[in-house]
Amino acid sequence: MAAPAAEVALVFGANGFVGAHLVAELSTRPGVTRVYAGVRSAGDSTAVERFYETVENYSITAIDRSKIVVLEAVPTRSRFGLDEDTYLELRGTVDQVFNSASSTDYDSSYVELRQDWFESLLRVVQFTLEDRRKHLTYMGSIGAFIYTSPEDFQRPDSWWYSGYCQMKWINGELLGWLARDGVASVTLAQSPYVLGSTTVGKDPGRVYSFWRAIELANAVGVMWDGPGMNYAPVDVLARVLTDNALGDDTMHHLVPSNPVEYSNAVIANALGLKLVPWTEFKAIVDSKVPVERTASLLGSDVNDLIRRSNAPSRMPAGFDGSTWDHDALFALYLSKIQFRHAGTRTRLVTA
Repeated sequence: MAAPAAEVALVFGANGFVGAHLVAELSTRPGVTRVYAGVRSAGDSTAVERFYETVENYSITAIDRSKIVVLEAVPTRSRFGLDEDTYLELRGTVDQVFNSASSTDYDSSYVELRQDWFESLLRVVQFTLEDRRKHLTYMGSIGAFIYTSPEDFQRPDSWWYSGYCQMKWINGELLGWLARDGVASVTLAQSPYVLGSTTVGKDPGRVYSFWRAIELANAVGVMWDGPGMNYAPVDVLARVLTDNALGDDTMHHLVPSNPVEYSNAVIANALGLKLVPWTEFKAIVDSKVPVERTASLLGSDVNDLIRRSNAPSRMPAGFDGSTWDHDALFALYLSKIQFRHAGTRTRLVTA
């Protein structure tokens, strides 16, 4: 079957951190003539306003606004919430679909997330099969890698073993099957933490449990010794996903994360923290912060969970990761993060 074309793209979740960078990256490609940015309006803000607020917030300057059409298009709604004529136009003209729309709710169970985030994926897949063959790039998560046995699905929900990660595992299994059997043209991109760009360094910050865990370490004055959690700068991620989707040798499974491992010593050195064993770190935290506030995040062996989720990087051929400088990037990121004052910041550390 002929590969999908690459002139017209549709990005769901375009007002999000990753989605806005994807739209911008696509808009700069010479072969792309139009990028539909699917956005959910909110309150008094229109879809157009929300998209460009995100662009401004993250200082995205490499963008061709003349190619971008912002739509209130949401995969959780029938026909994405569009009128029939607009939906049919998209169905007949779009070549590439990027789905970065998702819940990041770690408190809800999979059953609570299923209707919106599994059924919406089915809706998007169906869209890629109608009228013309479209390629779908789906943002999965390395959180799915911690599910290695049936017992893992029976564990109580926590920040690690969450309905969100279960949803990503199930969605990933479905897309893997569709790709292997040739039912649909799909790339599953199992993404690590997506941090700020290599030039601006700004990301959602303390919204991420990743940064809240580091904030906790900074508050108590020590960092646990262990493997660093895999990550990707958002501009590198957007470039990798775009290169893969528009290239001749499209991969159906990506793990767009750091090709070279690092340890928490990088973060400890950047913050001037003492590096201690995990058990000592946990004891220090428990002596200073009520256990119920950190149990969901620190209740398991974090180093073991990080090792399990840190799957080897899988990138398109020719990707050059030599400039992925952990020390320089974390120095940049930490210069942008506004940690709370040591006397109060641990109060908001939750999973």
